[in-house]
Amino acid sequence: MSRALTVALAGLGTCGGVVLPRPAPAHPLIAAANPAARYVGEPTPAAKLLEVSASAIGETIVLLCFIRLCAVAVGACHSPRSRAVVTAISWFLVIQGSQRLQGVMQSSKEVLNPGWYDSLKKPIWQPAPWVFPLVWIPLKMMQTVAASRLWAKLDYKSFSEPSIVLFIVHIALGDIWNRQFFLKQRLLTGLLVIYAFWAVVICTTVLFSLSSTLSASLLLPTVVWVGIAAALNLDVWWLNTVGN
Repeated sequence: MSRALTVALAGLGTCGGVVLPRPAPAHPLIAAANPAARYVGEPTPAAKLLEVSASAIGETIVLLCFIRLCAVAVGACHSPRSRAVVTAISWFLVIQGSQRLQGVMQSSKEVLNPGWYDSLKKPIWQPAPWVFPLVWIPLKMMQTVAASRLWAKLDYKSFSEPSIVLFIVHIALGDIWNRQFFLKQRLLTGLLVIYAFWAVVICTTVLFSLSSTLSASLLLPTVVWVGIAAALNLDVWWLNTVGN
């Protein structure tokens, strides 16, 4: 179906006997450095950096504001049990709903092309495609428990607590990586974002360990898995650009 859609869109350039203008191809050196840069309209590295930075800052602020509002809701609870429930629900919504928030904030008309990643050269050691969504289910549940426990220990602070801020930043970077790599098909940008993502996860785990050993331990599987994803991203970038 996606192939038929691609063919149909390609045919729009000559619809009705009128040849519509197409963007000029990018310089070969630019295309070699980034396969997504097929046309001159591809943003410059500085523009991409600004886009990623603005997205990370914007999503982080919105999520921190949401957590701050949730802290007010927790404060209105009259029993430890109700506070624990509201806390868990709050972090569940943050962790599970952040990707949708990123999509709303970007509000772009780009459509995910499932066949793009399949067409790339990949290392022989890459996990099976079904492994990634399956692994993220328990990882996100552990993140929810880790954040909930730590947040309660920190008296439900948000903007003033570095560990909470970094935890939110790591969520934002994960969402941005998905968007840059899979939706925008930017191998190099995705590579840089995922290594920043990994570094922030590691720093977050270290900060968590200062207040809650259990919460930090619950983040360790995420550290390992993001490291594997970063290594895979590096190999995919190399095989399809430098080593192509």
